[in-house]
Amino acid sequence: MSPLNPKFAFSFRHAVGAAAGAILLAGCNSLDVENPNAPDANRALADPAAIEAVAGGTLRTWFNTWDGMEGGGPLVTMAQTYSASWNNYNMNFYSSIDADGTRNTRPYQNDLASAGRTTMIGYWEGYYSAISSANDVLKAIRKNNLVISNAANTKRAETIAQLMQGAGLMGIALNYDKGYVIDENSDLAALEYKTRKEVRDAAVASLEKAATLAAASTFTTPSGWTNGTSYTNVQIAQIARTMAAMTLAYYPRTATENDAVDWGKVAQLASQGISSGTAFDFNFTGDGCNAWCHEILYWFNAFDGGRVSTRVGALMDPVTQKHPYPAGGNPTPNSPDKRLGDGSFGPDDEDFAGYFGTNPKTAKAGTDFVYSREEIFRPDRGMYHQSNIGHIRYDKSGEQSPNGIYGGYGVAPIMTRHQNDLLWAEGELRRSGGNLATAAALINKTRVDRGGLSAATAGEGAASLVQKLIYEQEVELLGLGAVPYYQRRRVPNGLLTGTPREMPVPAKELGVKGQAFYTFGGTNPANSNAP
Repeated sequence: MSPLNPKFAFSFRHAVGAAAGAILLAGCNSLDVENPNAPDANRALADPAAIEAVAGGTLRTWFNTWDGMEGGGPLVTMAQTYSASWNNYNMNFYSSIDADGTRNTRPYQNDLASAGRTTMIGYWEGYYSAISSANDVLKAIRKNNLVISNAANTKRAETIAQLMQGAGLMGIALNYDKGYVIDENSDLAALEYKTRKEVRDAAVASLEKAATLAAASTFTTPSGWTNGTSYTNVQIAQIARTMAAMTLAYYPRTATENDAVDWGKVAQLASQGISSGTAFDFNFTGDGCNAWCHEILYWFNAFDGGRVSTRVGALMDPVTQKHPYPAGGNPTPNSPDKRLGDGSFGPDDEDFAGYFGTNPKTAKAGTDFVYSREEIFRPDRGMYHQSNIGHIRYDKSGEQSPNGIYGGYGVAPIMTRHQNDLLWAEGELRRSGGNLATAAALINKTRVDRGGLSAATAGEGAASLVQKLIYEQEVELLGLGAVPYYQRRRVPNGLLTGTPREMPVPAKELGVKGQAFYTFGGTNPANSNAP
């Protein structure tokens, strides 16, 4: 394996639910082993305090998986949205391309003997751990009639468990060619694979059920459940609807599949999502990656850990920023987009700028991006990994302080109001009879209000608005888990030829069931056939 980034030579591991952290789900199909801990498990499932803690814990398990580098690091670099030549989390291995820069030659290494197999394991175990814990809560409440202090607290735990059951299924549907649909009624000894479409539909149904439960209740979640932010039942319903819209919109593996999405449904869900009414972001707070970790931001909002691909830099400033990386690097940007601007950064002094290879902050400093003269990646791994542009949108310290996202601390979103606006806009643009004026207004919330660019208008037509929409998605979705990858694979010419467009069931799971290993990418098919 290639050497690791010396600054980040460790791997943060998810905090996973005890119910599924140690074994793979399919083990029940081939092993008949008595669990000596079962009596304790039964007592725990009858303990109101324990079940409430499990409900809250599902949020942490899901968050650490969604924002985790194990699965997401290779995806965002393969998508050429972020760039890194470090081989932590197999990033270098999976994001390296052939000599002429047109092809990704490496399939997923779905083999028990390969170090690259861990990329496929992280999401599988993390999301099913969240689902397993959520189902324990739902079983205790719905089947065992457990009451947690009072009716309101019981309904709160039930609603969050339902939300996380759907969110876990969303993660499986977005990433794998097939998986298990598991709820509190499932017989774990008789699990059968469902197609990715069936998993997607189950996820949407579960999330809509969570929205209905939340809308029919009155509660506020404890701030500790996200390590810092409380949410009302109204907001939980909005979160559930945004997640359901994400599930439908980000599911397609190709542009052809994208055309088949029920965009009317996406528009309907997003219109009731987190940017409707009083808009908000779905935030979690990092604790230095001890138990809560915005791991993708920890890497890529630290611009000595990762950079923004030159492909994205060239979109924002095609005059100064060239793709692929040119000899000698790209010069200081002069982007009309205020999110990049001139790329200056930090305190207005040369000593600080010299340390980070940046230019002292000016009035044209970007809000989201920074320019650095440093070439931080090893040249022998391919100069195409290099980039002069870093992403600092969520570095609220403004100086790469270790007490901020740069060090794994601080509040940051995993879903934003602007992300929901763009889902809503896309639904309007792609559905039959969509409202172009509404779509343009939604696009302008970031294009004009954040970017300072010329306004999109209904009069320019759907095709032009779609191009402006895609530009906003390129800029606004950076840092929100692996969403940039899901976005890139569904647009024409989005991913390089040979790039895997979904993950196979991990070899570890296949081996337990005695099934043949298979994979995607390279010279293999990029994805399974559309169910």
